[in-house]
Amino acid sequence: MSANPNRVLWTLIVTCAMVALTLAFMSDALAVGPRKVVDTFTAATANMTPGGVNLRVQILEWQDAAARSEAVASIAAGAGASTPLAKLPTVGYVWQSGSPVGYSVKYTHREPAPEGGERITLVTDRRLGSYDFKGWSVAPPAVPNDLPYSVIELNVSGSGTGTGRLSLVGNVQLDEKGGTVMLDSSAPTLLTSLKREPPMP
Repeated sequence: MSANPNRVLWTLIVTCAMVALTLAFMSDALAVGPRKVVDTFTAATANMTPGGVNLRVQILEWQDAAARSEAVASIAAGAGASTPLAKLPTVGYVWQSGSPVGYSVKYTHREPAPEGGERITLVTDRRLGSYDFKGWSVAPPAVPNDLPYSVIELNVSGSGTGTGRLSLVGNVQLDEKGGTVMLDSSAPTLLTSLKREPPMP
């Protein structure tokens, strides 16, 4: 049986993109030197397709208000931004199990949660699942969005465990003045088994 030409073409495109992104990551690392990971979280996708995908989130820097405001302004401006989101400094990575390429994090924010623990919000410059042949999705009646980036919200308890949400569905709320990004209440829980990893020595 002959191979599906569309799948072969997509595989070739994704492979070339991964090579290019890997070279870009290596170039960044060589340019600025190794950066210490200040926080690491692991979680697994749930209530979506694909389910059971393990993710590792590495935070290189918790941004100050000025850096967050710049990122929010770039998100709000979209293609018309003077500095596109992808060109902003990388302050973390999201790694998908089985993939050699990560998603660059351009926005990091953490704040105390009313019930204790922390609420952490991250924004990647590419949509999660964009490296996969079939994009990530949530079954109806959830209404998907077509954002070119992804918002990740982690709700971490005082013991370092919790759940998370993704902007595959739900509305993203931007506050340019306050420099914040939020997911509204319509965004479901799509990350489970969330755990803060011990700091590296």
